[in-house]
Amino acid sequence: MKLSAILVCLFIFGACKSHKKVVEKNTENARQIIPQQVFSLELTPCYGTCPTYKVIVFENDSLIYEGVRFVAKEGNVSKKLPQGTVNQLVEKFRGANFFKFQNQYTSNMTDFPTTYISFTDQGITKKIMDYYKAPESLRQLEKLISDLVNDEVEIKK
Repeated sequence: MKLSAILVCLFIFGACKSHKKVVEKNTENARQIIPQQVFSLELTPCYGTCPTYKVIVFENDSLIYEGVRFVAKEGNVSKKLPQGTVNQLVEKFRGANFFKFQNQYTSNMTDFPTTYISFTDQGITKKIMDYYKAPESLRQLEKLISDLVNDEVEIKK
């Protein structure tokens, strides 16, 4: 009887251990399949006709776009970008020292749209809120992503 109980316990523990390995393997496979986000840009509404959208750019040269209002394309779009697009953008963000910018540029003034921009490089992510008077070099980076959206998803200006 004791031997049976010991065998049952060993079987149960062994089954749990092998199940864990399958789960770990599936998680590793999922990480390999799901591309990592590198950039995001979000433009929020204002009281006027400010374009409102969000775009996420992934390491595999793809993007996901969600157009909300005052854009040529409302709704969701997934798009494959020309190969090397993300690498070119990464170099420009590194060259502009993205991680040295402040976390936010703001003011007490009202009715400006807010731009949120993020960049992930080597596992480190920084997100910046640009409401008012961000440095021109940060605005140029925002424009790079915005131009990419205009070229690939045809946003109204």
